[in-house]
Amino acid sequence: MEHPCYRCQAEIPEGTSFCPHCGAPQIRVIPPEGEPSSPPESSPGTPLGAPPPPAAPPAWSQSGGGYPPSGGPPPWQVAPGYPAPPTIYWELAWKSALLCGIGAAVLTSLPIASVGCCLWMLAAGAGTVALYQKRVPDIQVTPGMGMKLGALAGAFGFAVHAVVATVSFLTLRSRGDFRQALETQMQKQMATTPDPKAQQMMQQMLDWMNTPQGAATLIVIFLIVMAVVFVLFCAAGGALGASMFGRRREFR
Repeated sequence: MEHPCYRCQAEIPEGTSFCPHCGAPQIRVIPPEGEPSSPPESSPGTPLGAPPPPAAPPAWSQSGGGYPPSGGPPPWQVAPGYPAPPTIYWELAWKSALLCGIGAAVLTSLPIASVGCCLWMLAAGAGTVALYQKRVPDIQVTPGMGMKLGALAGAFGFAVHAVVATVSFLTLRSRGDFRQALETQMQKQMATTPDPKAQQMMQQMLDWMNTPQGAATLIVIFLIVMAVVFVLFCAAGGALGASMFGRRREFR
């Protein structure tokens, strides 16, 4: 047997202590036999027999933060008839961003798959939005929220990629492969440049890159560029994913 909740008017099973929709306590007072129960008082100007106005959503659902009292629903599930606030719940979003960011970093670090590094970053941003939307289906993810989620995935992805790139760079430099690769590339460039001054500048640059200061500067510049690329492309993928999944939700 079910009865309506006094706050949100949702049908709930008999004997439930708290409403699963709005968290209101379900305490009913049964009058003694033979004593009629008094009808609920109506506000002035309300005709008799008119349904009561819908109850306002809980304060925790209006603010978009915090958790309801013990036994109530989570903050991203509000009372029926009220739209969920467009808020990002980072305690649920960071796991999706971490998973997609690591995936983009791994694919970007692989020799063959690194050719489509920008595509992996876009996919990481869109994937973060998709996973977050599944965890919080009552919230409509806007493109602005998608950019923030994608940027978080890009930050995680860059952190993983930076560790892999630094270890690979130090390994190549310790074995001498880095110097050999630079010399080969510089010789190709100098062969196509007949100007003696340009060749001299390239040789000086090669010598500087082989020094510890030059190698450290080179890896720092590379990491800065990759950080910008990861965050920008993942944020763009998040905005694109929010637009795509937002249109799908409208037709449900």
